[in-house]
Amino acid sequence: MELEILRAIQQIACPALDAFFIFATLLGETLPVVAVIAFVYWLIDREAGERIAFSLMLSLGINCLIKNVFRLPRPIGEDGIRSLRVETATGYSFPSGHTQNAATLYTSLALWLKRRWVWAAAAALSLLVAFSRLYLGVHYPKDVLVGLLLGMILSLCAARLHRRFPNRTRLYVLFALLLLPPLLLVGDADFYKFYGLVCGMALAYPLERRYVRFQTPASTVRSGALRIVLGLILLLVSKLVLGFALPEMLWFQCLTYFVISFEAFFICPLLFVQLKI
Repeated sequence: MELEILRAIQQIACPALDAFFIFATLLGETLPVVAVIAFVYWLIDREAGERIAFSLMLSLGINCLIKNVFRLPRPIGEDGIRSLRVETATGYSFPSGHTQNAATLYTSLALWLKRRWVWAAAAALSLLVAFSRLYLGVHYPKDVLVGLLLGMILSLCAARLHRRFPNRTRLYVLFALLLLPPLLLVGDADFYKFYGLVCGMALAYPLERRYVRFQTPASTVRSGALRIVLGLILLLVSKLVLGFALPEMLWFQCLTYFVISFEAFFICPLLFVQLKI
């Protein structure tokens, strides 16, 4: 039944739609997610950026756990299914990580901004990413449906947890401790990367609050632009250097993402304060 749905969707395929849906699927990938968090956290509203980041980390953790519990294959290679951009289709199929990322990010933005048009845009973008995964032939309908639901539900849960823990250090440390047993049991590379992000944020938060306390919004357009450029360059350089210098082992991948997260939430704000931007 699900394969028939995919085949029916792919009957509309053409080069123009291929390009459109390849672009659409990018809205649920790492680069735009990082860019949105950086923009909000560094430039607009530190508290909101932190909350959105936590929502995505919670969502990523649940997604990794479910994928490794069910271990369902993708439709790639099935008869009559044409799969595009398969380099983004790593790991198991259920639930869709792209769809869940998109639903989490855009729902979190809507919860923060509380505007009807933002809610409408969040729903439209989440559905667009979900449909793109079907059009590209890398997920089944149940994958994207559950990804959508989880993304929305976990965004609400994360926002509530953020409100109920004024001392966020406890929340982030507790989150990291709860994730340690499944991390050791699962042995999944994506889970180790995600765990590094969580631990980096858990360490960065109390240090930033005590020693930096940088201010948002940015004072001028120029300072905001400098924050974005310098911050993203630092993160990119760190990713490249650590990826080249460290071996491809799970704990070293965890360390790489720990450093990147720590830089994003502590080193970059410290740099902004020291440079007075």
